[in-house]
Amino acid sequence: MELVTVAVFPTSFAANLVQGRLQADGIECYIKDEHSVHLNPYFNNALGGIKLQVKEEDVGVAVFTLRQLGYRTVFDQLPVSEKKPPHMAVRFAKFLAATAVVLGWLYFTEFGATLPW
Repeated sequence: MELVTVAVFPTSFAANLVQGRLQADGIECYIKDEHSVHLNPYFNNALGGIKLQVKEEDVGVAVFTLRQLGYRTVFDQLPVSEKKPPHMAVRFAKFLAATAVVLGWLYFTEFGATLPW
C-alpha cells in the first residue's frame, strides 16, 4: 500500500478535521508527523508541516473533495503574486540617500572652488 501526501497543515486540529471528513466519505487516510510536532512545535517547519496521506488509488477523489471544501492541496500551484510597492522605510531610505547626494554636490560646488588644494 503506497501512501501519497495530498495536503499539509500547520496544526493537527485542521488535519484531524479534514481526516474526519475524508473518512466520512469512505476514503482511508492517515496523518503523518502529528506526534512529532506535538512533541516540539519547532519541528513543524523542519518536517514540512503535518501531512495528510491517502492511498494511491484514492488520490483523485481526496483532492477533489479537498478542493470542494476550500482546502489547498500539494498539487495546486500558488497564485503568482503581484509585485508589491516597497515598504515606506525603503522609500524613505532612498529619499535620504538621494538627498545626501544632492547636498554633497551642492556643498562641493559652493565651497569646493575656495579650497586651497
